[in-house]
Formats: sequence, structure tokens, C-alpha cells
Amino acid sequence: MNELEAGHVPRAASVVAAIKDATSGGRTYEGALVTKLKETGVVPVVETDALAEILDKRNNAAHPSKAASTAKDAYYVFEKAVTYFLCERARPLRFAIDTLMRDIYSDGFFTDPVVDDVAKKVDEEIAAFDEPDYYLLMNELKKRVVVDKGDEDSRALWFLLGLLESDRPKLHSIISKEFFAKKGFTPEHDSFLVDMCVVRPVLLSMISGQNRERLDHTFAKFAGSLTAVSAERVVRSPTALLVALTSQFDDPSAEECYPKTVDVVLRRFWSHPDLGPLLHTKLRNKLFKEVLKQAETGDAAATNDVALYLEREDATLASTLSRVQVESLFKAAVAPGCRKDLHELHESGFHCIPRLRSVMSSTMPPASGWRRPSPYLVWQGNDLVLKERELATQ
Repeated sequence: MNELEAGHVPRAASVVAAIKDATSGGRTYEGALVTKLKETGVVPVVETDALAEILDKRNNAAHPSKAASTAKDAYYVFEKAVTYFLCERARPLRFAIDTLMRDIYSDGFFTDPVVDDVAKKVDEEIAAFDEPDYYLLMNELKKRVVVDKGDEDSRALWFLLGLLESDRPKLHSIISKEFFAKKGFTPEHDSFLVDMCVVRPVLLSMISGQNRERLDHTFAKFAGSLTAVSAERVVRSPTALLVALTSQFDDPSAEECYPKTVDVVLRRFWSHPDLGPLLHTKLRNKLFKEVLKQAETGDAAATNDVALYLEREDATLASTLSRVQVESLFKAAVAPGCRKDLHELHESGFHCIPRLRSVMSSTMPPASGWRRPSPYLVWQGNDLVLKERELATQ
């Protein structure tokens, strides 16, 4: 208790203070120790009961009493001491959690906010706790996260996300109940739910109705506030968020799941490679429309992104979009008002996007199921040439 008090653990300080009061008043400290441990509940009940029984046997043996102390009593005390206190170092649970909370907020506990590094550190710490301890630990973490208001540098939040990365079903169940099984949450105070869902997308399956609407508002506000996308596996990334949401977008009502979030992220980060998997979900058409809109803007940065996008997603676009959609994309990409980047892409024969090129060719074998030749592009030798006049009349 003295060691923990020196480490600024509040509950240890209260126990030590009770002992000092007893000794300064001329009393023995053992009774004060047992009483204070029971009051604070800082150790398991079975241990405080064992300590109380040992104290009772000791008092009967050391002082005049009506109870006769026997060899059986001595063996009982020995057995209790070995069972609860001598086989392994006593680990008062609440003190252990207080100490952990102190260490979490110390310099050097977490060296990097990257999820994988945090998870390794958390896995080392959680190994010292048993499953019955998880409830008390989670309660303390939750209080700290709320006090920190879900700030990005909240060490309690980092620890919580590390727990979500661990392979401990019991912990995941407790976390779900503590943070998601409630009538409603406010985006202003529960922004950390975004991070939790990014790390463990399965939590999203617990969200429905009004909770989903509020979470959608929180997600969208979060995505709209970000100015860059990190290449590292950090939690607060808009693309990491949408990748986590991707599993939800296989549902027929995908666009209604998180409409605000979808609109914000697609508008701001449509060209990011992490969003490629969305072409295989129900959000395919919505993503394509955003790409098409960007191709039609004539904005220098946007059209350059479109050129890179066509090259990177060539195979997926050719196999995913309808013929009409591909034609629309090409019309926007090679329109007279388009940027030099896209003109060069056209003049080079679209060599960087062979699958889309074959789809749009009127002389090469058509793709499976597509029999209508393109009215806009035609092959001349090895070059795919745009029919400028036909395009201009559209």
C-alpha cells in the first residue's frame, strides 16, 4: 500500500491514511487495514474475507478470549495465507487499474499512435488481468475517454482501441454493451465511436434506427474536418472509415445506411485508392457519378486525378460499369474542353487503360455481352481515335 501511495494511486492513499490514523492513536493497524479494504472494495471479496478470518484467528490466539485456539486453527490460517496471499503476489484489482491508468498517461507508454503498435503494447498490459477484471477496467477506461471528450490524443482511447484489436471475445462483448447498447448517443461527446468502428467494423452491426442517423452525422462531420489522408494505419483516416463501412454497403439499402457520410467521403476522397473496393458494392453507381462529375469539371487537379484513376481502376471499371457508363466516362475524359493530361492520355492511344480501350473499340472484338460499336471512338491502326464531330453534336 505504501508503494502504491508513493506512486500517487488515490485509493492506496486512503488505505495508508487509515492505517496511520490507527497507529498514531495507539491502536494496531491490522483491523483498520481490513476495514478500509472492505469499504473501498479494492481487492476481491474472497481475499478480504480471508484476511478478516486470519485476523480473527490471530486475535483469538493472541488475546484473552472465550475461543480456544487449536492446531486445526493454525493450519486453517496457514492454508488461507498460502491460498490467497503467498502463492503469488497479491494484486489488489482497483489499485492495479489505478496504476495502469497512471502509466497510460505517462510519457513513453505509447510510442506511436499507429494502431498496430498500440495493439502490441495493450496486449502486453491486458495479459495481467483476468476476465472477471475486464468489467472494472472497462468502466475506468470509459470514464477517462468521456473526460477526454474523445480527443485524438486521449491515451485511454488509444488503450481502448488496442483492446478492440485483441483476440478476446469477452472484451469485445463488454465493449459493445458499454458503448453501443444504449438508447442514443450525442455526436458532440461520442466522436470516439468513429475510431472504434474503424478498428472493429463488426460493431456497426449493432447500430440501427435513430442511433444510426446520429452516428452518420458524427461520421460525416469527422470526415469533413480532415484535410489529408495518412498512408499509415492510423485510426483517424477518412478512407479507413469508409473501408470499415464497406461491409454495410452490400445491403440493398446501402445508400440509406450512412448517406451523409457517403456523400462527404466520396466528394472529398473519391480518387483515393482505398475506395477501390466500393466498385464491388451497391455504392458502385454513386462512386462512378462522382468520378464522372470530376471529369466534367475541367479543374486541373481533378482532371489529372481522373487520368490516374482511369489507369489504376482500368480492370475494375471495364468489368463493373455498363457500356453506357463507360461511354459517359470517356466522353467526359476526352471532351474538347478537357485538360492536357487527358488529351495526352487520348493521343497516346489510351495505352495505360487497355481494358477500357477494348470496351470502347468498334473494330476490336467486343467485351462479353457488349455488341454495339462505339459512336465516339474508332481504331485507326494501333491508335484509338476520337470522332470529334460526333462527340461535339451530343
